Amino acid sequence: MASFDGQGFMMVDNSWIQTKAIDVGSTTDISPYLSKILEDSVWNGNRSIVFDVYWDVESVNTKSEWRLCSVKFSTKNFCLFLRLPNPFSDNLKDLYRFFASKFVTFVGVQIQEDLALLKENHGIVIRSSLEIGKLAAVARGTPIVEFLGTRELAHKILWYDMSRLDSIQSKWDEASSNDRLEAAAIEGWLIFNVYDQLQQ
Repeated sequence: MASFDGQGFMMVDNSWIQTKAIDVGSTTDISPYLSKILEDSVWNGNRSIVFDVYWDVESVNTKSEWRLCSVKFSTKNFCLFLRLPNPFSDNLKDLYRFFASKFVTFVGVQIQEDLALLKENHGIVIRSSLEIGKLAAVARGTPIVEFLGTRELAHKILWYDMSRLDSIQSKWDEASSNDRLEAAAIEGWLIFNVYDQLQQ
């Protein structure tokens, strides 16, 4: 049974996000954690998983090569952060299958380029995805929100206190790993709530 035994963080509405950060090795079984994320997305009704991806970029013969180095998944109650190996190992087939799930929608901010890079560089195809900025622009009749980042979009839709996230981001280079994990949890929770709000 997967245990999200990392640091837990309280959000501004007093909800609690439990985290798990994993350095994925060739023998690491990530499937129980992915199943827990999937289960939570279904249990909470809207079948959405907020995702964010991070890239390493290397220049090879004047050409840039993009490699997925980590990925974050968030639901109402959990935040899972996976640091991925280089080169990719066989156990990442679970990640490929997870992204291809037709039972949930993967929600993100400014994800069009990421979707293209995932397919082009790793053959990862996300079957059901949603650009939250586009949804917000249509739902609120305000085209400009389509181009906002996570923090700005969440502030525009939710009007939550962003001081804790601002505090971490303003000292990012000196931030501890726990602070960075808290920022990741806050950002995922914010986008989950934006999506939830826009569906009402």
